[in-house]
Amino acid sequence: MSKEPEKIYDSDPSEDTSWMLTYGDIITLLMIFFVLLFSTSKVSQEKFDQVAQSINESLNRAGPDPKTDSPLSRSPLAEAQEILERLIEDQGLRKQMTTKLTQRGLMIELSSNSFFDSGSAVVRASMFKTLEDLSGVIQNLPRNDYRVEIEGHTDNVPINTVRFPSNWELSALRSINVLHVFEGSGLPKDRITATAFAETKPKVPNTNSKGVNLPMNQAQNRRVVVFITNVEGA
Repeated sequence: MSKEPEKIYDSDPSEDTSWMLTYGDIITLLMIFFVLLFSTSKVSQEKFDQVAQSINESLNRAGPDPKTDSPLSRSPLAEAQEILERLIEDQGLRKQMTTKLTQRGLMIELSSNSFFDSGSAVVRASMFKTLEDLSGVIQNLPRNDYRVEIEGHTDNVPINTVRFPSNWELSALRSINVLHVFEGSGLPKDRITATAFAETKPKVPNTNSKGVNLPMNQAQNRRVVVFITNVEGA
């Protein structure tokens, strides 16, 4: 009878080789990882080519106009507001004057309680300098592009004096006297207008639902509003 050939082992037949299954799984996962990495790099290359083409096309076009397209450029009205805000902060005028950019233009609101005595249209001497500083900022704007519209407003309390038969006269003369200060400090008269609204355009309700006066709201409604408007509407 012939003998069965002896088996030849690369290693000890008693050695545990189950670890090779885990090793094979790791090798397979690594191969999948590199395949995915290679695929991603191909997509990125395609995107890179698209970006490069876009840049190349941009270089062949005329560049943006720095006067109109620069993100750092700002309108003269925005710059004027920034100057006025610094003035308000430096001189502690937050309760006397506020600014706001609107679709109509730059709005500067002057509190009548600060600029006038009760029932008077005479600008307080202590506020002349503030109005002159405001006029100076306006005068630095392009003369042909901007106009100044001054509005006088009162609360709902009626007035009936020899000088002011109604709130119409009071609000009108207050706006006119602000105009005179502007004109006297150098603002050309052909750029200024003055208008009276009396109590017809309150900022907030003068009374509550029961018709009782609200003093804090009434104080907000007593005001002179200066609008710096762009003639071209830009």
